[in-house]
Amino acid sequence: MNNRIILLITGLLLSSIFMTVGTASAEPPRYLEVKSIKMTFEGQDATLNIKYELDTIAQVYVFLLGTRSLEPAIDDMFDDFDNIQVLSVREDNAVVKVMNVSYHDTEQGENILFHDSHNLGTNVPTFTIVFPSGTERTFSDISTTPNTFFEV
Repeated sequence: MNNRIILLITGLLLSSIFMTVGTASAEPPRYLEVKSIKMTFEGQDATLNIKYELDTIAQVYVFLLGTRSLEPAIDDMFDDFDNIQVLSVREDNAVVKVMNVSYHDTEQGENILFHDSHNLGTNVPTFTIVFPSGTERTFSDISTTPNTFFEV
């Protein structure tokens, strides 16, 4: 009897999570609210540190099944980037590496890199870029990375 109750509760929780996921779209799932992203350029690559909050049902789901279950939602948010790798996913943050997100323009010289805008898949309240020199630039309420260039 006790196992049936646990199985029933687990089934209800999983059903409610899957119902909130919805269909694939550019918007992140409703259970994951991005608070901030910090993009650190490293040559042609960049590392994105994403801070987010999960709703109560998702927190229970992650508690039961682990943070690995959030990886597809994180991966989908950065669908506009060509080559990404999810390095870590935790209950309130994730780290994503994007490769070849910046490029050299031979007319401008080899020590300048350009970054074209990419869709972030969600509205980000605070987006910070950290350039290789250590300089930071913060943007508010954006849904795409800004076009920018920097010296390496």
